[in-house]
Amino acid sequence: MSGLLDTSVLIGPFVKGLPNDLAISIVSLAELRLGVLLARDLATRSTRLARLVEAERAFAPIPVDDEVASAYASVMAAAREEGRKPKVMDALIAATAAAKDLTLYTWDRDFANLRHVRVKVLS
Repeated sequence: MSGLLDTSVLIGPFVKGLPNDLAISIVSLAELRLGVLLARDLATRSTRLARLVEAERAFAPIPVDDEVASAYASVMAAAREEGRKPKVMDALIAATAAAKDLTLYTWDRDFANLRHVRVKVLS
């Protein structure tokens, strides 16, 4: 594995040129499942469910383990020292990338310049 996809990539537009050996965090599956449950109409729910099923089929998600928990503390502490307040789920995804030595691919600019994490913000 060389990279970790953030949830924003799973729900965003198709991206060409990404490495083939990518992973996702179990946290992304949690976010996708929540999106299905919070859908306000049948069409949105159907689209979100299709993305969830596709992600579940395509990836074996990386769990939050002791290594990820330690990286989470480091990522959050560094961000707080810089006056940033990352969302918990985003920080757990970033920590997963850091703990597993993976580049994090995301559309979310909030991940840019996080210490301890290699981030590639897509454009």
